[in-house]
Amino acid sequence: MIRPLCLALLLCVASGARAADIVDMSGRTVSVPDEIHSIYAMTHAMPLVVALAPDKLAGFASPRAMSPEALRLLPPDLARLPNLGGGPDANLEKLKDMKLDIALGWTSPGEQYPARQIERIGLPVVNIDVDRLDQYPATFRFLGKLLHREARGEALAAALEREMAEVKAAVADVKDKPRVYYAESLDGLTTQCDTSDRVEVISRAGGVNALHCESGAPFAANYPLGLERLLMLDPDVIVTRFPATAQDIRKDPRWARLKALRDNRVFAAPNGPFNWFDRPPSFLRALGARWLAGKLHPEAKLGDLRADARAFYALFFGVTPSEDDLDRLLAP
Repeated sequence: MIRPLCLALLLCVASGARAADIVDMSGRTVSVPDEIHSIYAMTHAMPLVVALAPDKLAGFASPRAMSPEALRLLPPDLARLPNLGGGPDANLEKLKDMKLDIALGWTSPGEQYPARQIERIGLPVVNIDVDRLDQYPATFRFLGKLLHREARGEALAAALEREMAEVKAAVADVKDKPRVYYAESLDGLTTQCDTSDRVEVISRAGGVNALHCESGAPFAANYPLGLERLLMLDPDVIVTRFPATAQDIRKDPRWARLKALRDNRVFAAPNGPFNWFDRPPSFLRALGARWLAGKLHPEAKLGDLRADARAFYALFFGVTPSEDDLDRLLAP
């Protein structure tokens, strides 16, 4: 099989040229420079480069500029980087002029259009696995070899494996699994099916997604539903993507009939520099699972979330959050 070889036989150097043929994580053979200095990392790949090799990041692939609050939690040198746009909004002319070495995409079948657009300007695209949290250790190791940062890649992969294992052990024996509704959109009425990777934090935290779908949902399958349907679901807990959503629905009398509102169990997912729950998906979902497990199962032996988050950020971003930073991140 091709994919298992992409780690063991990452670099197959072409004779007579400073280039290498690699097998990426989607099984494609891609020719890349042997020494990679500048990377355009598409939206979902961007957090990995920020953590592993921030000096190689050419710019942010975001639909909007990074906020000052987000930049406070990143290495200071990244504040000077331009925003290059993400997905179909990528500035192809600017990317072409920057003389980059590679672009990083991801392996989801439905996300190949941006990669094809970037390949049209002659920039090789290396695909990596980013959909599920359990893929990230292998992805960090893969990128560590690709960028000649093997020790760093291994350290991040091992730390992530430890974090996932600790949360898994803490919730392994829980009997009662609360039903959690993910309010993804600003109005709170778009969510994800239980089969979507984008809500895996719920199951990792010892909960059950309130919306069960009979057919399998792909990685990014937004599911709109009306308030009446949500009242029928009547979740035990609501997690919102945006803090403003949590604030609004707490004040909205139409939502007050829900059990989650009556029990005061509406929580905004921590967000900084990337969301701990979803969009863009990243390794911060490991912290998101620990955070949500504490909300769902306060009796679980999860340790001190603030201390864990502080150590996690110090390792992955080289920045130690202040008490004020943690207060903002963990605000209800």
